[in-house]
Amino acid sequence: MIQFSLANRVAVVTGAGGGYGRAVALALGAAGARVAVNDINPDGAQRTAVEIMDAGGTAVAYAADVSNKLGLQTMFYSILEKWERIDILVNAAVVRPQATLLKCDEYEWDRCVGVNLKGVFLCTQTAVRAMASTGGGTVIVLQADGQRAGSVAYAASVAGLEGFVAGAARELAGSPVRVELLAADGAPAAVAASVLQACAMAAVSVGAIA
Repeated sequence: MIQFSLANRVAVVTGAGGGYGRAVALALGAAGARVAVNDINPDGAQRTAVEIMDAGGTAVAYAADVSNKLGLQTMFYSILEKWERIDILVNAAVVRPQATLLKCDEYEWDRCVGVNLKGVFLCTQTAVRAMASTGGGTVIVLQADGQRAGSVAYAASVAGLEGFVAGAARELAGSPVRVELLAADGAPAAVAASVLQACAMAAVSVGAIA
C-alpha cells in the first residue's frame, strides 16, 4: 500500500461501517489522518472508529443518513467544530436493492437514488464549501459495478455518478478542490490503496508526503 503521511489532515468517509468504506477509513487512519467515520448504523460507525483508535489513529464516529440534508449538516458542523477543517471526503455509502424492473417500488427506487446519488451530491456540496474556505481538498466518489443483474435502481444511481463527478470537476477546474471517480469493484484493500494513491496525487496531500 502507498506509504505517506496525512498527519493533521481531516478525512470524512461515508458508509464506513463496513465494506469499502471501512477499508478506506482504516487506511486513511493508518496514514495519519483524523477520520470522521460515518455510517447510518451507529454501531458500525463506532466499530470502525474503535479499530482506527486501537491501531493508534484518531477517529470519531458519526451516525447519519447521507440522504438527509439536515442530519448531514449537523454532522459536518460537528466535524468542523471539532477539527476546523475537512481535507478529504470519500463517498462510500451505498445501498444495493435487488428488485427487478417489474418488482421495484417507488420507495425502493427513492431510497436507492437518495443514498447513492443524492447523498453524494449533499456530502460533496457541503464538503466542498468547507474545503474552499481552508485552502482546498479532495473529494473521491467510489463507483461500483452498475451492471449487476436484477437492480435497475442501483444501475441507474451508479450511472448517474459519472455525470455528477464530470459536472462537479468541470465547475471546480482551476480551484484547489479536486473531485474524482474511482472504481470500487475489487477487494476492499485494493480500493483503499487506490484512494490513498489519489490522495497522494492531489494537491491537498503534496505537502504531507513523507
